[in-house]
Amino acid sequence: MNYEAILLERREHIGVIKLNHPQKRNALGSKLIGELIEGLQELDRDPEVYVVVLMSNVPGVFCAGRDLSEGSSSPASDIVKQREFSDRPAQLWSTLRSLHKVVVCAVNGYALAGGCGLAVSCDLVIAAEDATFGLPEIHVGLFPGTIAPAMIRNMKSLKRCFELFVTGDRFNAREAERIGIINKVVPADKVEEAAMELAGKIASKSPTITGMGKEFFYTILDMEYNRAVSYAKEVISIMAVSEDGIEGQRAFVEKRKPHWKKLTSR
Repeated sequence: MNYEAILLERREHIGVIKLNHPQKRNALGSKLIGELIEGLQELDRDPEVYVVVLMSNVPGVFCAGRDLSEGSSSPASDIVKQREFSDRPAQLWSTLRSLHKVVVCAVNGYALAGGCGLAVSCDLVIAAEDATFGLPEIHVGLFPGTIAPAMIRNMKSLKRCFELFVTGDRFNAREAERIGIINKVVPADKVEEAAMELAGKIASKSPTITGMGKEFFYTILDMEYNRAVSYAKEVISIMAVSEDGIEGQRAFVEKRKPHWKKLTSR
């Protein structure tokens, strides 16, 4: 597929997607969301890609949020059109969650509203020291609805989470790290390097087990404790008798580097 709002490339076993819609400051309009979903799914199907890195190609901005000009083109009273407008970002969050491969997000610049939601919906997040986050929906008579589940699950304090929802205050990368929605803060000129380094570390592990582990991790979040423990026993048992599970344990005993099985097309 020929993309216009994103750039897609492959670096060994790492797939890279760069948001590249400067006219809209990478705002999440139908075009960008559609291409981003397609790009993510393309990389997920590629057996040579083990990890995905998401970043911006626009200086000073990761993503300015939802493209409100699209929503405002429909009458506010048209609930069907408004549901359709809200459905597209929700599809993107679901795609990120269901992807077999780990997605590392590199944030450099502004990540506001849906842009903040996009970052938090990725599996791991590296942010530049000068990155700015915020949920300003309240300023325009809205609320961070489709973003809320990811924010609530990731933030350490529900009180702080709700405060950000109802004030629309912006916050810096250090605060984002403190409240638990990103993994690490690095100098602005090192954010891509740090994200690629993290992705490379993950790509060196069994891609099969990593994919199974991602699905397992998110599945147990929705489970009652005892059911989660039972499910964990089943998943770990399957991993242990898989080709890579057997190879990894054997390599450990033999004190050598494991040789992981290559992925097959999905």
